[in-house]
Amino acid sequence: APAAADEPLDPAAMAAGKVSYMLCGACHGQSGEGGPIAPPLAGSEWVTGPISNLIRIQLRGLQGPITVAGKEYNMPGGMAALSYQTDDQIAHVLTFIRNSFGNKGSAVKPEHVTALRSEVGKPQVTAAELTKP
Repeated sequence: APAAADEPLDPAAMAAGKVSYMLCGACHGQSGEGGPIAPPLAGSEWVTGPISNLIRIQLRGLQGPITVAGKEYNMPGGMAALSYQTDDQIAHVLTFIRNSFGNKGSAVKPEHVTALRSEVGKPQVTAAELTKP
């Protein structure tokens, strides 16, 4: 079960997630503002929605259009899968983005990522396959 939204965040997980976010920031912006390649993470209903969506995107990548805050984005080539990252790394970076840039969400635990590792190797996920936030 996901962590409760009011559960205190682990400062070490947030710090590790901030470091890992440097890679994400190349496309999503260092402040989560988005850019010409990728949609914003700040104020995104996908970021604060079901954590399984974010985990699947990390493990499989994302292809095709996705609407974020009422605007459609269609990233050329989609987002690459980042499944080479450990469960801890994925949990930390997702916890960081869910609690940065004005977002507020529950922590992502490594065991949440482990539970979805079977997604690795499947084609890039589409917004239609994800749970609507």
